[in-house]
Amino acid sequence: MAKKKASLSTFQVKKPDGEPAVSETPTPDVKAPKRKLKGFYIRPEAIAQFDLLVAEQKSVTGKRGTHLIAEALNLLFERYGKPPIA
Repeated sequence: MAKKKASLSTFQVKKPDGEPAVSETPTPDVKAPKRKLKGFYIRPEAIAQFDLLVAEQKSVTGKRGTHLIAEALNLLFERYGKPPIA
């Protein structure tokens, strides 16, 4: 009979009082693996405008396109009452 591999997905460390030792929500300082969005379509006009914004901001602040997308996500999260973690 083959042994079943142990899974850490259900493992949880608890404090002496029975409360979980770690929070369930990620904190901004935790680095999770990055992943790409799939099936995300944008109008060509929006892409052209974003490219212009990237060029402007790169020359002024040094921000790249990925920085601007993270900034946009954080603003969206804040608007809906979520912590800005992007």
